[in-house]
Amino acid sequence: MTRSRRRIPVPALLLRIGLAGALASAIFIAVNAGLFDPMSVRSYILRFGRWAPVIWILLYVPATFIPYATSIMTVAAGLAFGSVPGALLTYGVTSFASFLPFSVSRWLGRSWVEYAIGRSRVAPYVARLNRHSFVVFLYLRLLPTIPYELQNHIAGVSRIRKRDFFLASVLGNGPATFVMAFFGDSLASTGSIHFWVATILYAGMLVLPLLVVRQRARRKRAADSGR
Repeated sequence: MTRSRRRIPVPALLLRIGLAGALASAIFIAVNAGLFDPMSVRSYILRFGRWAPVIWILLYVPATFIPYATSIMTVAAGLAFGSVPGALLTYGVTSFASFLPFSVSRWLGRSWVEYAIGRSRVAPYVARLNRHSFVVFLYLRLLPTIPYELQNHIAGVSRIRKRDFFLASVLGNGPATFVMAFFGDSLASTGSIHFWVATILYAGMLVLPLLVVRQRARRKRAADSGR
């Protein structure tokens, strides 16, 4: 006997389509406005003088829905405000702003997220989060093997509790946030020691997750071959 599919009410379906359209529009506007370029973001927000941090926050919140956009915004914060102020601003905002895509994905449901991201990318992480939610999500925050924005969506359709999501974000966001803000600050003095140190740290942050994943894959193959 086959199970009948649960139908989505028309208003909810229309709202989901509207949200998907709004996200696509936001990506289109961001690309055309040059908001994927830290230099352009810096130039834009500094026009507002003392209100620049507020404008940055208003740009950062919708960026939490767009893959890789928050990384650009963090680099731009370091470039505009300096390493420490930029990192502190990003760290404070991102811990709360990430609740928005998390909550939207939890409300929309797993089928929508799988459609938007891809089932093959969602399923393995959701399975791990359901088993060891806090530890796995803290690991993702510390060693981002998938983009930060996608982490929020995947966590939203897992069984991770809001408290664990928040605590893992608070504990795990710090290192990557500081490195990206430090790198952004160094872009103002390319060729300096500051720039090269920041570049090495930034490259290490990108490469380390890949090395960890590769090492885990080797161990898994070795364990499978030993059976």
